[in-house]
Amino acid sequence: MNEKISIIVPVYNVEKYLKKCIDSIVNQTYKNLEIILVDDGATDRSGEICDELAKLDNRIKVYHKKNGGLSDARNYGVERATGSYVGFVDSDDYIDAEMYEKLYEAITKEDADVAECSFKIIYPDRVELFNDEEYYNVLGEQEYLEEYLKLKKIFGSVWTKLIKSTIAKKIEFPVGKLYEDTYYAYDLIGIADKYVLMDNACYNYLMRENSITNAKFNPRIFDLIEIVEKFHVNVYRNYPSLKEAADCRKMYAYFSVLNSILLEENFKNNTFYLQIINYFKENYKKLLKNKYITRNRKLSIILIKLNINIYRKVLLRYKNTLAGN
Repeated sequence: MNEKISIIVPVYNVEKYLKKCIDSIVNQTYKNLEIILVDDGATDRSGEICDELAKLDNRIKVYHKKNGGLSDARNYGVERATGSYVGFVDSDDYIDAEMYEKLYEAITKEDADVAECSFKIIYPDRVELFNDEEYYNVLGEQEYLEEYLKLKKIFGSVWTKLIKSTIAKKIEFPVGKLYEDTYYAYDLIGIADKYVLMDNACYNYLMRENSITNAKFNPRIFDLIEIVEKFHVNVYRNYPSLKEAADCRKMYAYFSVLNSILLEENFKNNTFYLQIINYFKENYKKLLKNKYITRNRKLSIILIKLNINIYRKVLLRYKNTLAGN
């Protein structure tokens, strides 16, 4: 079998990174590709570059549309996809040459609905693996849900996945929400029955300096807590054996929001600060007993309870280290 794979690439103001991204897709060892570039109203040269690249490879299809955000651009691309499988690549990232060959081999061999690889994080001065474990797992819905909640083998982003088109076309990314991949995963887990997880780190996620320092608090970060709460309620109601895993995933969401708040100078004046701190205080004992939560994360929870100012200093030092300052 050599079925067509549709790869959706949303494009917005990435002229510096776009050619490297598309070259990495064009040069895949798996050749039967439909490469859908969705110019989401870019104001730089990104749209022109898309058109130039399309002239070099007839597998590339370019659509220009009014700006609607990442979710809208991805949905737009999926609607127009004609392949048997759908994948996603962000336009400032790039992929290894064998990524889609490996994903296709796995998804067809196991007759799965979703195949998922691991990834590398590309910092300005170094490269790190998201996970250095060795694994090849074929999982049912509940087993995959447990892995998703633990956040060890699965980061949760859609760009490491290859999905049957019949399933991808039933799901939409939520327009107007941050953490759109988490919302997408919630719906995907409700539909897909069989998954393959591979340790191959084929996707290269570019950690730009502004995304490392992440200096400005955005209240929309609470979208993450909204969708993770939805996961939490669903697990407690339908998968009671995964309660601890759901508690772990919820904790990570609250950490993300807290860390974002603590990057502000007057963090204690933030409207949401007390709500987040109270979560850690109220769940302190339960989190320290949780088998899925790492030792370092438990030490962070203890530090938050003992002295938030010291925790903040550690956080800021860590962020500066990542940024190479």
